[in-house]
Amino acid sequence: MSDSKFRFKLHIIDDSLPAVAGWAQTALADLDGDDKLEYMIGRRFGKIYWYDYNSTDRWKRHLLGEFSPSDVGGCAMDVDGDGLIDFITGGAWYRNPGSLNRPFERIVFDPSLDSIHDITTADIDEDGEKEVLTMSDRNDLRWYDIPEDPRTPWIPRTISSAVHAGLAVGDIDGDGDLDVVRSNVWFENTRGDGSKWVQHPIPIEATPPPPNLPFAVNATKCVVCDINQDGKNDIVFTDAETPGGKVWWMENLDGYGLTWRIHVIYGGDEHKRGAFHSLFVGDLDGDGDLDVFSCEMEAVLGDKNPRWYIWENVDGKGESWQEHVILDANLGGHEAVVGDVTGNGLLDIIGKPWAPRRENSLDGRMFIVFLENISDM
Repeated sequence: MSDSKFRFKLHIIDDSLPAVAGWAQTALADLDGDDKLEYMIGRRFGKIYWYDYNSTDRWKRHLLGEFSPSDVGGCAMDVDGDGLIDFITGGAWYRNPGSLNRPFERIVFDPSLDSIHDITTADIDEDGEKEVLTMSDRNDLRWYDIPEDPRTPWIPRTISSAVHAGLAVGDIDGDGDLDVVRSNVWFENTRGDGSKWVQHPIPIEATPPPPNLPFAVNATKCVVCDINQDGKNDIVFTDAETPGGKVWWMENLDGYGLTWRIHVIYGGDEHKRGAFHSLFVGDLDGDGDLDVFSCEMEAVLGDKNPRWYIWENVDGKGESWQEHVILDANLGGHEAVVGDVTGNGLLDIIGKPWAPRRENSLDGRMFIVFLENISDM
């Protein structure tokens, strides 16, 4: 589909996966050391796959692992320090064998962690190595310090109770260490080592969910970043599980995370849109400021067919936004990921539904789409 500024070409990576619910656990990373990004996707409590990019229309599917102990969250990182990217989901990590003609080795680090919605990695304790943070309303918000021998059990360190979705990490108070966001609150890393946390509110004004989605209260996607380029970290949000939701950012007015102002990026229109269960914040047009990407779900549908969007940060300060529809093909997205897949310096997008809708443009088939960025920039 063409837009006046952003142009993406639609490719179908795969439309042969089982047309059932529970597809998530997505990531982009170089698994085989060829300096190209591979795509990972897993099914709730099922199989995990990775896709090898050969060309825009040629992707090869490989089995990464089985018996995923989770539902939504998955991430890629080098767990054991051998220089190879591994995969983490739920209470297990899958070790990259180096030779990718066989599945990864499944290693359980916490057998009690059988569901996570959000997962990310960050250096919480300032030891120079990344830790793993997870959240689900079925357990809590916690972090794990990976032991020297990652095959041994990992000890969970609880930060707080959880909401369904809305985990992000960044320096909110400007003291140089990493704090943790949980949708409508953030936790100050008071000692800088993850041992003590102080909770502070964020007045986010999330869209209330309908009665049939009680778990979706304050369920968001969020990213910590400096939207207005004033040297203070702000937070971008989407309503992740609620139809008729919005996209907005919270300005960190005092730089300490104690005073906030809401700025609406997309505030709704006469037709409700589907839930925005994807979020990327980055420079999508090469002008040096931060733009916002999201897309509508098929499983939590709006009044019309789902579409994919970029909101351009027109003034570079987050005060003026222009919406661009980059895909309008009756195909929804969930946990979409962004990266330069083709190696041309432009950011591409890969996405899929949580559950395919019978009325989608592929006759209800499950699918993975690749949006190749062919913009003139």
